[in-house]
Amino acid sequence: MELNRLFVKYRIPEQFIYSGDKRVELFRIKKGVPEKISSYEREKSEGFFPVKLKNDLINTSTGVILNSDHFIFNLLTFDKIPFRKKQKDDLVNWRVQKLFPENINSYIHQFIQFDKKTILSVLARNDLLLKIESEAEDIGTELIYSGNSTIEIMNYLRSRGDHPDFFIESDGNIMLSVFFKEGLPVYIRKMRTASGIPGGTEIYKTVEYVEKNYGFKPRSCSVFSVDGHGEIIKNELREMNFSLIDHGRSDMRFLPGVK
Repeated sequence: MELNRLFVKYRIPEQFIYSGDKRVELFRIKKGVPEKISSYEREKSEGFFPVKLKNDLINTSTGVILNSDHFIFNLLTFDKIPFRKKQKDDLVNWRVQKLFPENINSYIHQFIQFDKKTILSVLARNDLLLKIESEAEDIGTELIYSGNSTIEIMNYLRSRGDHPDFFIESDGNIMLSVFFKEGLPVYIRKMRTASGIPGGTEIYKTVEYVEKNYGFKPRSCSVFSVDGHGEIIKNELREMNFSLIDHGRSDMRFLPGVK
């Protein structure tokens, strides 16, 4: 099993478990069409997979999607990125190590190059996969893929022509925004909200920061929410005069391969 095959084509599992902030969702996908099978409240004593989930799983290829809470994102820009893989790896690892206070050897580190100067670095703890695999074994399923909801949404949006200036992903107490300039990601911000309902003030402050520091005015936005707060966020964005680009199945775009 691999973690976050960033923007690489792979065999899409027929069954997905989304492990969110407060809920776990089970989906099955047939010919790119997702169907939600069941939803489970996450108990404090439970890990990624509630015990009740075991009763609804079937014997088929299975993947798990985790929200952004388990990942650290860094957008890196360079004057020039080496072509050779080892030199590129060394350069990116060196830059991340300078930015990151902990030893990155304790983390899984993967990255994707967008153009000649831009790289997205993604960090997740080494013990994350071991914990996921152990819990999956406990409920009687073998995972063939582990992914990240934010990366899946970015992958989906970059494949489309109606690309927003930024998108917001909301799940429980976690909200994440990703901003694009000329199709390339330029800024990522992760936020936590005590109430579980993101506030428009933080969104507006983030937009102002991007406008001031990245030389463009974000005007269009897409919202992806699995926590039921999507309409609240959209209404706040409308009040701030943003143009909303709505995507079908917006509450499922964290699943790979959804048509």
